Amino acid sequence: MPGRPIQDGAMSDLQMGLPGGSGLPGFGMPGDQDLSLKKKSLPWPVFLALGIMVVSGGGYMAYRSSQNKKKLLAHQAFMAGFMEFEKESVGGFWRCMFGKEGDGRKFTTADGLNMQIESALMIDPMTFPGKVKDECMGKLSKAASKLKDLAPLPEYEKQMETYGQALGSLSNTIGVWAESAPKRVESKLRENKISQIGDAWSQTANPKKAEPQAWQYDKFLRCADPDLDKRKEGQELLEFVAKKCVHNTEKKLEVDAAYLTRMRDVCIVEAQEAPAKQHPQFAAVYNKFSPDFERMQQAFGMCFRKMNKEAKKDELNNFDQAWVSWVNGSSAIREIAVASLCEYGDEKACESVERAKENKAKANDPKAATKKPAH
Repeated sequence: MPGRPIQDGAMSDLQMGLPGGSGLPGFGMPGDQDLSLKKKSLPWPVFLALGIMVVSGGGYMAYRSSQNKKKLLAHQAFMAGFMEFEKESVGGFWRCMFGKEGDGRKFTTADGLNMQIESALMIDPMTFPGKVKDECMGKLSKAASKLKDLAPLPEYEKQMETYGQALGSLSNTIGVWAESAPKRVESKLRENKISQIGDAWSQTANPKKAEPQAWQYDKFLRCADPDLDKRKEGQELLEFVAKKCVHNTEKKLEVDAAYLTRMRDVCIVEAQEAPAKQHPQFAAVYNKFSPDFERMQQAFGMCFRKMNKEAKKDELNNFDQAWVSWVNGSSAIREIAVASLCEYGDEKACESVERAKENKAKANDPKAATKKPAH
């Protein structure tokens, strides 16, 4: 009926059907003029405001997408140039050193790198050091000059500076090695001579009238063990050599660096020439030690290897450090690139980032390291 108040229940039903409920103006007594259940159109200023908001939001997203794409392309272009630089310019140095398959990044330890260098030296001892100085070092110098042409993005500048310093160190330190390499060759040839005269000594038919080469080896033995004549048997000589050349923590044995230096600089050098005559105790020494000749050769060979390892450590240590800096510098640049590419929308780069995180987590998890694979 007209003028009849709306019951509380009816008002509640009405409010439930409208947005905002009783908070909307005009929903009170039915006599109010604003009371109406018909939908009203929003005024045009509201539509205009909403349109501006939509266009502005869409424009911002489009702008951001455009900027990300530009940055993505910029990082892709830089890394393409860097990888080409490493392959051609820096790779030229490694191919000069080790042949067409040469690659400094393939080594996992400095020992592997050193073995490759020593092998190349022994294959071509006369010309390899000169090649390193005259050709290979020049390729590194050119690479260092070309590095400036890459024009790195701001994110890479610090690492690129470190990388450039590593290239310079590689060139300088391999140059130092090349200068001393001829001495390494000479030392190796002298060691080979010891093996030759040792064979001649072991084949002595008449100890009282031996050949001059056998005298040479006797001379080497007396220098290597000043108490040689006092030894009763070969085992005593072997134990003496082991104490000088073997590192054994359990037996508290340390390598005698002074002994190795004397063997290299005195004993091996002096044994290159035969003495003027046979030593009076030659036959006695030969009869005591010749049955253990093979074991003696193995023992002295162990000393030579230890001696050479210490010498190579001194000559190649700085080069090894430069190589580590170069590898780490290259890896750091690549890591920055992968993270940046992921940030600007490269899905494959993001996958690489996630794999790197997983691998790092596994490496730091002692349980994962000891977990046995399922059969």
